[in-house]
Amino acid sequence: MSIEPIARADEELAREARDGSLACFEELVRRYETRLHRFLARSCGNDADGADLTQDTFVTAYTKLERFDPARSFATWLFTIARRKCIDHLRARRSASGEKLPEFLDEDSPAELLARRDERADLWHRARAVLSDAQFQALWLKYVEGLSVAEIAKVLRLTPTHVKVILFRARTALAAALELQPVRRPDEKADVPAARASSTT
Repeated sequence: MSIEPIARADEELAREARDGSLACFEELVRRYETRLHRFLARSCGNDADGADLTQDTFVTAYTKLERFDPARSFATWLFTIARRKCIDHLRARRSASGEKLPEFLDEDSPAELLARRDERADLWHRARAVLSDAQFQALWLKYVEGLSVAEIAKVLRLTPTHVKVILFRARTALAAALELQPVRRPDEKADVPAARASSTT
C-alpha cells in the first residue's frame, strides 16, 4: 500500500520561499491562484481586472516575503495584500468616473443560501450589487474562504467586533434584497403574467 505524501503547510512553504525556494512559491501560487482570482473578480466586478490584480498580488507577495511571519496565517497575509490591491483599483476607477467610494456582520440569515451550489453564482452577483465593498469581502472571506472573524479582521484591518457588525449588516441587507427578489433555481421557469398568457390564447 502506497503512502500518500503529507501536504506541506502554507506557512512552511512561505518560509522556504522566503529563503529562496522558487518551487515553494510556485506551489503557493498553484494553491491560491483560483481562490484569489474569484475573490478579486467578484470584488472588482469583472474577470479581466480580477486576473490582473491576482498577478499583481502574487508579485507583491513575492517581493515582500521577508515581511511574512511564518507563525501567522499565510492565507490571511495574502488576502490582505489582495484586498489592498482591490481598494487601490476601485479607488482609481471611481475617482476617474466620479463614483463615491463606499464606507468601510449572529449567524442566521442567508448563510444557508450562500452554501447552495446551484444558486451561488446568482446570489453572489446579487450580493455584489447591494453590499458595500467591505460587506461583500467580509461575507466572501467567511463563507467561501472559511476565514474566522479574527482572520477577517486582520485582512480588513478592523477589530473583530467591527467585523461582526459588518457581517450582521451585510446579512441583513442581503436577506432584505432576497425577500424582494428571491434567487431563482436553475430548474425554475420564469412566471408568465396572466394578462400576457391570456392574450396569446
